[in-house]
Amino acid sequence: MIIPLHLSRGTLLNRPNRFVFIGKWRGKERRWHCPVTGSIGGVKDFSGVPCLVTPRTPGADRTTEGTVEAISLDDGRSWIGINQNRINGWVEQLLLANALPDLIPCSGAAVHHEVRVGNSRLDLAVEREGRTTYLEIKTPMHDLFLPGTDAYRHQPTYPQFFERLIRHYTTLGELAAAGHRTVVLLCFLYDAPPFVPPERNRWNGPTMDKIAVAGTAGVENWQLNLAISPRRLRSTQLHRLNLLASQNS
Repeated sequence: MIIPLHLSRGTLLNRPNRFVFIGKWRGKERRWHCPVTGSIGGVKDFSGVPCLVTPRTPGADRTTEGTVEAISLDDGRSWIGINQNRINGWVEQLLLANALPDLIPCSGAAVHHEVRVGNSRLDLAVEREGRTTYLEIKTPMHDLFLPGTDAYRHQPTYPQFFERLIRHYTTLGELAAAGHRTVVLLCFLYDAPPFVPPERNRWNGPTMDKIAVAGTAGVENWQLNLAISPRRLRSTQLHRLNLLASQNS
């Protein structure tokens, strides 16, 4: 399935703060919204980096002139999507079109978003034939398989990220133990290889322990790659991840 897009190509000049990119489009300097508040694959210098932008809707009450949707680190030959805020809607579109049947067959299904369960708010719940599958979507931006490297570049992240991840895996593990199907879906807006967890350290150790406990309870981990271009978004790869094996190796 292809999701049509209408993105404009520009060039980034710098990132003065975590919310804003300064770039150039149609010969003029522009101020664009940056949808990622943290690290983007550890990239420090955005000068001259090609980008794809959604222009601001005329009349919209915003201080920026659009949103950067993707960047390219190989002069536009391939694109890395960075707008995590759009992932849930795109995945929902693919599910409702039954375009990801290996993940969840959705013919005749109802999809609910932002579902409150216990202390967590889960991204999607898919109801079909009397059964509910709970889906939590993660789009890592600090971990990117950058062109020209041979491994994921894992960046330090903030404690709140681990707290939220532990909370989600705890809730999903409880649901799995109660007989529900539960899935954590890692989404990458570029052609990423199978995700490999970082080496264990004092920061991520409790999170990795919780992921192992949840996996034993039945929580599934999947990876979806989506290719973004100026005119379309399409799924390219979908596979199940065995994070328990990765931790034990």
